[in-house]
Amino acid sequence: MTVIGDLPRRNAYRYADQPALIANGVTLTWRDINARVNALSHGLRRRGLDKGDRIAILSTARAEIVDVYFAAAKLGLIIVPIHTGLVEREVEFMLRDVGARAVIIEEPFCGTFSAAVRAVSSIELAIAIGQHAGFDDYDTIARGDAIDEPRAAIEDTDLFAIRFTSGTTGLPKGCPSSHRDWLRRSMNFLAHVGHTHHDRALMLSPLSLGVGSSMLMSYSLAGARMYLAPRFDAADALRIIAAEKITTFMIPVPTLFARLLDAPDIDVIDLSSLRIVGYGGAIFPLPLLKRTLQRFQCDFFGVYGHLEAGGFSTYLLPEDHRFGLDANVSTQKRERRLTSCGREALQADVRIVDETGVVLPPEEVGELVVRTEGMIADYWNRPGEIEKSIRDGWFHTGDAARIDADGYVYIVDRIKDVIRTGGMNVASLEIESVIQELTDVAEVAVVGAPDTRWGEAIVACVVRAPQSTLTADAIIAHCRERMANYKTPKKVEFFDQLPKNSMGKVLKRELKPKFGG
Repeated sequence: MTVIGDLPRRNAYRYADQPALIANGVTLTWRDINARVNALSHGLRRRGLDKGDRIAILSTARAEIVDVYFAAAKLGLIIVPIHTGLVEREVEFMLRDVGARAVIIEEPFCGTFSAAVRAVSSIELAIAIGQHAGFDDYDTIARGDAIDEPRAAIEDTDLFAIRFTSGTTGLPKGCPSSHRDWLRRSMNFLAHVGHTHHDRALMLSPLSLGVGSSMLMSYSLAGARMYLAPRFDAADALRIIAAEKITTFMIPVPTLFARLLDAPDIDVIDLSSLRIVGYGGAIFPLPLLKRTLQRFQCDFFGVYGHLEAGGFSTYLLPEDHRFGLDANVSTQKRERRLTSCGREALQADVRIVDETGVVLPPEEVGELVVRTEGMIADYWNRPGEIEKSIRDGWFHTGDAARIDADGYVYIVDRIKDVIRTGGMNVASLEIESVIQELTDVAEVAVVGAPDTRWGEAIVACVVRAPQSTLTADAIIAHCRERMANYKTPKKVEFFDQLPKNSMGKVLKRELKPKFGG
């Protein structure tokens, strides 16, 4: 039986002096990381944390956060990664929902979220990475002399994390996953896309998001060298790739490659060290993908998946991105495949079904359903909610899709009322509820419009109350105060009335074409 806390311990034995993590200007070996993790484990235990306690994390990608992940694993704590782009009320809801006993916050965010932390009665320990009044100092807790392995009875079926996802109800839902779930996901990833301890991986995704945390675990399982970027910056990313001879990285939003290609040094920077590059979160626009393949001249892969369904369910493999290797596959067919999200993963069953659950034949459009070993058993603190998504053992993705005769999956529309923007799922109902707080709003419908940068841009379609002079800027400002920036509409359009069916339900399918959808 392997648990997540075994990874730094084993790597400290196998690759003791190999650089493992480069972050904040510091290089750490696997021996260093394991010693830091053990010291932090003892420090958290001295402060009263024990197996099963939930510990929330709000921070950019830092070496300390890697330590927290593995220290929590060794103690049997349950991590709750929270995106720093959320606003106070969202963070307070998540902390309260999981009954967090501790929270670790990077100092620049302490002021933003201190009121949310104080409002949650279950929190007994608030720790700042960097000094901040009212918070315990991380360094004081983490830098003890005890670096022996902490004693804790951890099973692979024990919960390791609760990560939040947006749903069609508009309320974020916690997805609990065990040590076994995380390790299976990583092993499945490495079975499809091989990595070793010789790889140098640039981490461009926040560790609070699915892709970032999944890559942390997969690269750690392989014993790779990881370079943490606190935020995505195209010029910095290219500089690190050239200077550190990066061999691999993964971007959660394909359109971010446009920013790399538009960087001033893209034509002269040395990218020859790159071996394999990945992307997920949305389908890669074909013209941009072809430009990217031409410039980067290395293998690429794409993934598709959901937290509820145990991570990546389909892979568009490196051979799918190579041209001219198979005389039986025409250029036209190969380009068509590049608009897919690949074929079902080794550990997954992927099907297209109609409204009654009957499996449809190739090329017919229906709902994409997935079945894997790593699916969650329930949402956290949401009795009866999982049955809306998982039925008869299949997770219903809410994506309208088709599968061709060769097994390639093509997403063609979205069944659930969820907008995929910047690699994040956003429930339109949540945005509509916030906009409807304004008394000058009579009706509102939120839709996604195709966007080259975000995948989908959020558009609010608003009917003003009689005599109202409400402006688009006022609506956007209200949303920014109440929600994370990525949930805020990029555009507001006013209507005299919204299209409805005979039952009075707004017909969003008639609104979307107005914005190119």
